Amino acid sequence: MLSLSKHKNMFGSCLMFNRAAGFLLGLVFPASCRICKSALHGGRFFCPDCNDKIKPVGDNVCTVCGRPFIAESGPHACYSCIERRPPYTAARAGLIYEGVAREAIHLYKYRHVRALKDRLGEYAADGAARWFPDAEIACAVPLHKKRFRERGFNQSLFLAKSASDALRIPLSVDGLVRTRYTRPQVDLGPSERAANVKGAFAVVSGEFEGRAVLLVDDVFTTGATVSECARVLNKAGAAKVYVLTVARVGRE
Repeated sequence: MLSLSKHKNMFGSCLMFNRAAGFLLGLVFPASCRICKSALHGGRFFCPDCNDKIKPVGDNVCTVCGRPFIAESGPHACYSCIERRPPYTAARAGLIYEGVAREAIHLYKYRHVRALKDRLGEYAADGAARWFPDAEIACAVPLHKKRFRERGFNQSLFLAKSASDALRIPLSVDGLVRTRYTRPQVDLGPSERAANVKGAFAVVSGEFEGRAVLLVDDVFTTGATVSECARVLNKAGAAKVYVLTVARVGRE
């Protein structure tokens, strides 16, 4: 495991490198939409047509897991959360994970278009301020060190930084760690996802004890990963665990 100082130095170096690279690329290449490649004006990441296709989650959601409802029934707890309460206090997401939003997250996460972290970070910052203003410390769903080497960065850590900056709360860089390498969740079904991440996380510092923790990730699919993280945070003494993601899957 990287030491706290080395991890923070690596994180800071990545931020400085990304800013410098983005500035130089902006001078050399004309700005274009990250999705459809049409010309842009004003330094935005998406053209107006693509931007209009991004679907916000809205307010008609489960008050616990944040799942959007199809019927206009108003906010209430969904059947799943009534039947079995998740280990987190509440989860919320800004966008429906489809279309342009899905493509943007894939470009950021898998194609290493790190310039998108600023736009996606805006959704994390806005969501943190809107839904979880009482959070006291932020952290990201961690990557295993092998996955970190493969990808070169933890996409969720940059989003957590945006959220912590918005709330002016500390960001824990490696207080929550992934202790074993797991298969990518995208390849698995709902029941397999829970088994895949069971026992895969650990808290290695006392900084979460007695505090409302804001756990940040890019996408909420079944909730298996954030639930396992929340479980170990609760065991480590967290007063509450809030889950914030840029996007989430599914309506019902």
